[in-house]
Amino acid sequence: MNQAFDPLPVGWPIDYAEPAPTEPIEDARGAVEYALAHPLSSLPLTDLSSAGTRVTVVVAIAGHERDAANAVMAPALLRELELAGVRDEDVTILIPNVLRQPSTPAQKRHSLGQDILDRYTVVDHDPTDRGVLNELGTYQGVSLQINYHAVDADLLVAIDVVEPHYYAGYSGGNKTVSVGCVGEVTLKEARAVRFLEDTVIHPAYTPDNLSVMVEREIGRRAGLMFVLNAVVDVEGRMASVSAGAPNAVHDMLIRFARGIYEVDVPRSDYNVIIASDGKSIASDGGSRMPTLYHGSRAAIAIGLSLERVLLKGGVIILPVYCGGDSHMDAREQHFYEALLSANDMDTVMQQIAHRGVRSGDQRAYMLAHTIQVQGYHVIVVGADCGDLARDCGLIPAHNMLEAANLAETIVGKRPRVLMLPHAAQFAPINRWRPADVTPQTHEEDGIYIRSIISDN
Repeated sequence: MNQAFDPLPVGWPIDYAEPAPTEPIEDARGAVEYALAHPLSSLPLTDLSSAGTRVTVVVAIAGHERDAANAVMAPALLRELELAGVRDEDVTILIPNVLRQPSTPAQKRHSLGQDILDRYTVVDHDPTDRGVLNELGTYQGVSLQINYHAVDADLLVAIDVVEPHYYAGYSGGNKTVSVGCVGEVTLKEARAVRFLEDTVIHPAYTPDNLSVMVEREIGRRAGLMFVLNAVVDVEGRMASVSAGAPNAVHDMLIRFARGIYEVDVPRSDYNVIIASDGKSIASDGGSRMPTLYHGSRAAIAIGLSLERVLLKGGVIILPVYCGGDSHMDAREQHFYEALLSANDMDTVMQQIAHRGVRSGDQRAYMLAHTIQVQGYHVIVVGADCGDLARDCGLIPAHNMLEAANLAETIVGKRPRVLMLPHAAQFAPINRWRPADVTPQTHEEDGIYIRSIISDN
């Protein structure tokens, strides 16, 4: 059991939902090499490049899942370029950055390995530096500014993992370049309220929404020709890998990923969900409970779920850590500023809509939307979180038992409860209820514990 959820409320009937065990690829290196040799809708890299080809390789390195995948994928892709005759000095490795702190030498070394750092030029993208940006016109009202290392290369390729994004489907594909390597203006305009309120935006789902349309157009104009993407499990183990044309690879891996990231739950009428971000990493590289900023992803994922399993007016309980963080970046600062500057969630949304969406504001907006539109109540659990949670318009609780008592005052005694230790990564789906059947709402219907993985 995740320690973030202990102690559990006594007497609550709880369904515990985690994904079914996934078989990782036994020979990850062999699978990556096969994918590179048999790309989807593309020639292999050995045919796309040769001696004299200037190549930019965009490699996302944030997160332990990416680090594990990069350890296999980056060396394999660079070996392909070497086989094609591409010189080391003609390769630039570009690290995406969406107003985070620039990556440290230790982070680069951990994700890419010292050999790659010694052989190739490795640079961090800075979305605030106009001097490194090329203008590529506009699309859907969005000014397209892209890092020149990407645009000026003879061959642009990207390495990333495909995992759920809390409001725009999945990472990977074009997104590595079209979000990670664009300018601050592009980031702001591509996250305007009209994008956030697109009615087909959902986590772990990628329809033809505005965000995906803009991401794919940016990738096309930047000249992104080839990607190497993987799907990994929560332990960072590779479950599937593909290479080739960005859209073909992304679409194929999304189909695979949905089998992992959509989690069957036995009901569609829960009135309490205990949720965690599931994968917060401390600044020293170790694990810890998520901060309020990171934990908010879990609440947003529940609020935006394609098939909602939490009844309107229900309660989301978030165990988080609110201690000081000297490494708070601009996104986190903007998130807290947006919540702290308003008296209610409707005002949060109005203020962001009026001034425009800064990086980090979109998460505050989507959290406010989850509370305001769905009527959800968000209880933040953390001994050190009371003042911050209250000032941000959320409900503070010192521990889980206090949170349980607060939840019962909102939804009544003996609520129907779902526990999601990885709520930000997995979308709960109720597949057993026909679409035309109204969910049961009475208490004594005989279904209390039908755990997906284990009882508790």
